[in-house]
Amino acid sequence: MPILGTFLKDGDCLTGIIRTSTTQARLTFAPDSEGILIVSIDGQPVGHAEPRPSGDGITCFVVYLHPDILPDAPFAALVAKGCIFILTMRR
Repeated sequence: MPILGTFLKDGDCLTGIIRTSTTQARLTFAPDSEGILIVSIDGQPVGHAEPRPSGDGITCFVVYLHPDILPDAPFAALVAKGCIFILTMRR
């Protein structure tokens, strides 16, 4: 599971750098009113992240990104590790 980026809390959002085979950019996860995170690069929406319950109490999301940004996998996983969130590719 390659790591695509690490993200830190920035107010209500998460902000960090994503690196894929096609993209290196500042990526932001911002919550909407229904608990979904809207994913954007430079203010342009490029996907969303849906919360997934975990049995061990770890915060995690399934992340769906535009295929131009994540061409090698249908989705990614965003998982909290302490105060850092790690984005990894899932196939």
